[in-house]
Amino acid sequence: MYAMIDDFRRQLSDLFGDIYVDRNGATMEWEMEQDLEAASTEIDATVGVRYQIPVTAVSALPMLRTCCLTLAEELAWSRSGRPDVPEHVKKRVDNTRRMLAKIAGGDMVLPGAAEAAAGGAGSAVIVDGPPPEFTRQKLGRFGGV
Repeated sequence: MYAMIDDFRRQLSDLFGDIYVDRNGATMEWEMEQDLEAASTEIDATVGVRYQIPVTAVSALPMLRTCCLTLAEELAWSRSGRPDVPEHVKKRVDNTRRMLAKIAGGDMVLPGAAEAAAGGAGSAVIVDGPPPEFTRQKLGRFGGV
């Protein structure tokens, strides 16, 4: 995860108690971890096209922590039972997703992050060998292909 529960608690401030504290006053850490993990996964899914994930470059982590907290905050608001995510949160989330898309597209860089191996996501594997024995034409008489 790119952010910790304490970071998230500070980000949410007063909202924290409304969302992640149950009726008995216990902190719902599992739910917080799930939201942070989902946000981190979204980040990895986006920047992983270009960079090795998880990103561990110290110089990139502050930016990714901020992205993670912003995306997790959107998830927190959806847990809150309130009808809408506040406009200022929506704008920050949209800006964060645009920035992550720019990173994935090569218009921005993650300082110090290791590039993904050549032929990363979406690459094909070419296998050299004899022609296949079971082709569509040969199996066509069995009706399944």
